[in-house]
Amino acid sequence: MKARPARPLPMALPLLCCALLSACSLITPDLTLNFVPGPAGSEIDPATLLHRQIVPADRLVSWRQAFDRAPLGAVILTCWKDTDLSNFWGPCSHVTRKYSATQVAESYNFTRPLAGIYPAEVEARSYALIVLDTGVKPEMLPALWKAAHALDGKVYTLSNEPGAYYCSTYQNALQRAVGLPDAVPYDKWLNIDLPADALQVPGVRVLWVGLNPDSPQPYTGL
Repeated sequence: MKARPARPLPMALPLLCCALLSACSLITPDLTLNFVPGPAGSEIDPATLLHRQIVPADRLVSWRQAFDRAPLGAVILTCWKDTDLSNFWGPCSHVTRKYSATQVAESYNFTRPLAGIYPAEVEARSYALIVLDTGVKPEMLPALWKAAHALDGKVYTLSNEPGAYYCSTYQNALQRAVGLPDAVPYDKWLNIDLPADALQVPGVRVLWVGLNPDSPQPYTGL
């Protein structure tokens, strides 16, 4: 698939992100997450999930259950409980992907700057995991992981230059490698791919929402 042309970021944005160690997220500065159970058996509307915060009781599980039940290759949106000065763009500021029963494939941020395969526990301090079905099928996994390993060691950057990756564009590269639409859409206004906007992609399905009651209340980094 044809690569997206480079989109130089506004000069202030990379400097701000470097200072805050926050890749990108939905701009919802007053949003605090408190997912609660609703009627079992109903569907989840991804587009309203972060604001309604009601999850069918049979889809609202623990952090570990959500990860264990996620199919291999599933995209996972990770969220903090609330917002503070370190993640003022909103609590859902990272997107990763299940690589194995114990690992994720991702690019993170300046505190973990190399793309690659990491233990799933690197996400364990977040408040919630939102497991997404973005169309990955079991037969796509060999090509998906080949694309992932081709990016091993790529340095995290918000430059938007060809071959540059942050959490969202890394996952989009994997999606394109298997002929699927981007997992995270491009925000023209901010000139960046915001992880939480993965919930706005047509056809995306929320499979599970997993909660970690022991997570820090505010964002504290890793």
